[in-house]
Amino acid sequence: MDALRYYLVSLVVGVTAAGLWLGGGWVWAGIATFPILLSLDIVLPADHKVRTIGAAWLAEIPLYLHLPLLVAVWTLFALRLGAWTGHTAVALPGGTVSAAGVVGMVLSVGWIGAVPNLPIAHELMHRRSLFPRAVAKVYGTVYLDPNRDVGHKLTHHLDLCTEADSDTPRRGQSIYAFMWQASYGAWRDGVVTSVNSLRKRDMSVFHPKNAVYVEVGLLAALFAAMYAAAGPVGLAVAAAAMVFSKLLAEGFNYLQHYGMVRVPGSPIQLHHAWNHLGAIIRPLGVEITTHIEHHFDSRYKYHELKPRPEGAQMPSAFLCFVYALVPPLWEAKIARPRLRHWDEHFASPAEKELAMAANREAGWPQWVDAPTTRPTVSATRASRDSRRGVSGS
Repeated sequence: MDALRYYLVSLVVGVTAAGLWLGGGWVWAGIATFPILLSLDIVLPADHKVRTIGAAWLAEIPLYLHLPLLVAVWTLFALRLGAWTGHTAVALPGGTVSAAGVVGMVLSVGWIGAVPNLPIAHELMHRRSLFPRAVAKVYGTVYLDPNRDVGHKLTHHLDLCTEADSDTPRRGQSIYAFMWQASYGAWRDGVVTSVNSLRKRDMSVFHPKNAVYVEVGLLAALFAAMYAAAGPVGLAVAAAAMVFSKLLAEGFNYLQHYGMVRVPGSPIQLHHAWNHLGAIIRPLGVEITTHIEHHFDSRYKYHELKPRPEGAQMPSAFLCFVYALVPPLWEAKIARPRLRHWDEHFASPAEKELAMAANREAGWPQWVDAPTTRPTVSATRASRDSRRGVSGS
């Protein structure tokens, strides 16, 4: 049954929880899934199959089963940290973890806080009813971004592949620079969008409906719980795991639209997102890498998205992520060859202009001929800022 493959997300998080329960060297179990999943995604053939889900509710279960599993992971993490710092004394198998074990816990908890947690949160934030969107905010809390949905739906989905979009990496931009850009952009978009929404309804920014209160409240609750369980040192370690989750999440986000360009206001087309159709990343990412279909209509549930092998393709998302950690290797082996193919075979004449302008800025070759008149980036920014009510000053 096609629905069962998506329970891989529950398996990965369950392995992490089991490792935290058993203690000792088992606390590394969560992060140990990364090289295994990476190897399988690279070795197995690409998966272009359209899913056939007879009972749609079976595909919904892993999205919500993730909640108790995530709570279990963070509860065990807190208890392990509390025992390590001496702040609390709850007996768990395996005794008190070592300093190396604390590192293993941070890596394991941080890893599953990004993948599969962010893709599941992304799926639920696009649902139309309140409950799944509320659950998505809880999921987003562990990677420090419970309000990711607020700006994401009103900025990224409108501005993708333009310089107005903080989720679109520029050509030549490293994954490390992008992690900051995307993190700051998401937080800024969430605040600005929330404030502008209130102003349009003639409400004060201090009104209880300000979504910023939700973000602050959820983060404060998690920080308070970790402090109560593990004290200030344990809280600092937990914060490190959250930051690691955030950086990993933005690291995989880096791969979705890298280097692509689009004329501001033009229709979103098949070639405006990279697809990663690996046999592992598709179920593990609950089809977030079947990406362009999601941008065509975000109302589709994840298992309804159809892979588009005729669109712009990247190799394994895991492989791309590892290469991106070494920017010269990423550019030489993956980014430049794929973008050259994109420019030559997908880009419209106007997009070729933008692409070659981006190449000049990055110090890359001019590998396609393009007219000399180019759409300006300022038009993109002005359009975005006018929608949000942001002053240009």
